[in-house]
Amino acid sequence: MGLTIEKYGVLWPADASDLEIEMSCIRKGGRWTAKGRECGEGLSFHYEAMRHCIWPELDDHRWNSVCRDEIVKNKITVLMGPGSSGKTHAAAWTKLCEYLCFPENTLVLVSSTDIRGLRLRVWGEINMLWDKAKERFPWLPGHLIDSKLAICTDDLDEEKARDLRKGIIGIPCIQNGKFVGLGKYAGIKQARIRLIADEAQFMGSAFLSAFANLDKNADFRAVVLGNPNDPLDPLGKAAEPLDGWTGHLEPDKTSTWDTRFMSGRCVNLIGTDSPNFDFDGPTRYPYLISREKIENTLSFFPRDSVEYYSQCVGAMKIGVLAKRVITRDLCRQFHACEGDVKWAGTGLTRIYALDAAYGGDRCVGGWAEFGIDTAGRQMLVLHPPYIIPIRVGTDLIAEDQIAERVKTDCIALGIPADNMFHDSTGRGSLGTSLARSWSAMTNPVEFGGTPTERPVCLDLYINDPKTHAKRLKLCNEHYSKFVTELWYSVRYTIEADQLRGLTEDVMEEGCMREWEDVNGKKKLETKEDMKERTGRSPDLFDWLSIIVEGARRRGFNIKRMANADSVAANLDWLDSLRDKAKAHREAGQLDYAA
Repeated sequence: MGLTIEKYGVLWPADASDLEIEMSCIRKGGRWTAKGRECGEGLSFHYEAMRHCIWPELDDHRWNSVCRDEIVKNKITVLMGPGSSGKTHAAAWTKLCEYLCFPENTLVLVSSTDIRGLRLRVWGEINMLWDKAKERFPWLPGHLIDSKLAICTDDLDEEKARDLRKGIIGIPCIQNGKFVGLGKYAGIKQARIRLIADEAQFMGSAFLSAFANLDKNADFRAVVLGNPNDPLDPLGKAAEPLDGWTGHLEPDKTSTWDTRFMSGRCVNLIGTDSPNFDFDGPTRYPYLISREKIENTLSFFPRDSVEYYSQCVGAMKIGVLAKRVITRDLCRQFHACEGDVKWAGTGLTRIYALDAAYGGDRCVGGWAEFGIDTAGRQMLVLHPPYIIPIRVGTDLIAEDQIAERVKTDCIALGIPADNMFHDSTGRGSLGTSLARSWSAMTNPVEFGGTPTERPVCLDLYINDPKTHAKRLKLCNEHYSKFVTELWYSVRYTIEADQLRGLTEDVMEEGCMREWEDVNGKKKLETKEDMKERTGRSPDLFDWLSIIVEGARRRGFNIKRMANADSVAANLDWLDSLRDKAKAHREAGQLDYAA
């Protein structure tokens, strides 16, 4: 019995000899030279032929073709789209075929959120395909151990130890409600390591860091799967275009592009461009998103809803970045992650900051310095923050342990106590510990309360509602709360191109926090809401906001922002206001010489 593959116009009889030929072609790389003649049709062709030999009932459509072509060509492939788009199926059959061709030196890691998620999605798909393959061709290599979510190359003889480094293994990355990731598999050595990372949008922030360790193997490749949710989650990071998300137009057709992450490729399957829309009449591929599914979704949710966008469209919603305090592209544009500053002299001011915590959140400490660079700009340079450990079973209470560490670090760095700033929100006893062990001159920073009356920066002007004169906008006119002022002062320092040394982990937390406009003022998302939404506390960025606040209190000014070209070049009016303010101030001073 044969099957005509319409795309290639070739008859492929589904028997063992034809399957062995296709597997042999794949082992040779798809193309090879024999007796001076070039042979083979390429990996994509032979993978498709192998698929039709083993599973002749499977459909071929353009979404399957583009996913297959990108997976076999690239080291890292991201398949991103709505539900019912065939992402899981494409990854499952390609990597199963690859394992069958190289069973002795291939390990395929299959990750998802939890065991239930594995069985319902990618492992369930592999299991189904595996059962059909073994039913038709029992000689194919491997042995299924479903209880261990594994397909092993070694047989089931109990007298022989099975080598789990050869086969396919399902890995739940969230266990008992805690993200455990791929850490324990990162050190595995095998000639060919393959990874299918399903539901990547729900993984922990450190999920992608395991890729670098796995990449140390001779041959590592990965397929990252997920429904787009947030440009800053692991799926969003893996799929980020070379020019960044903010420079990327949301596609209305299925698209592919190069990614920043490990020089990979992204396939964005757009639900409203489903292969089912290529044909009139009844739905041809009932397992793919269709007109009926879109109509059903629209009967409950409007087109601008999150539900419609995630279930029926499947493109990354770039607009969510507009409500983030900072973005990666902003930090890159204004060189915040760079570290090289050429100072004009030695007159640098050092600031130490502490975001204290005694349980649950992290206790973050670290320092920075500011001064004038050779271009005449005031610059603030960060040094990487660190976590201050709290030891149990000692005579010192947590506050005293923190105070001793801060004192030791500041003395070593030559930072005086009055240049040390710490979060005092709910931390009343910390100031006492600092005063007792070191100095009473340290500076508390209360995150709660109202914004200050300082200028937002030196180039943001408004017309005074009372005098109608032009003046600098004040923080209490721009922000609803002091914590918003603290965080946004960091953003404006970045936009003024005055910040250097920003590390990836600190930047990531700043990119996660959202804000909203309330009666014309910026209001930061509460820490509790952020923790519920992202699963983490922004301790590192809180530390950075204290650094900037401390620097501002010690003379650091946020200068002209790069996009403030609309400010008039003639600032004589500002000089006039300064003179009037000086005269008014002097008029109220006591004359001791009189």
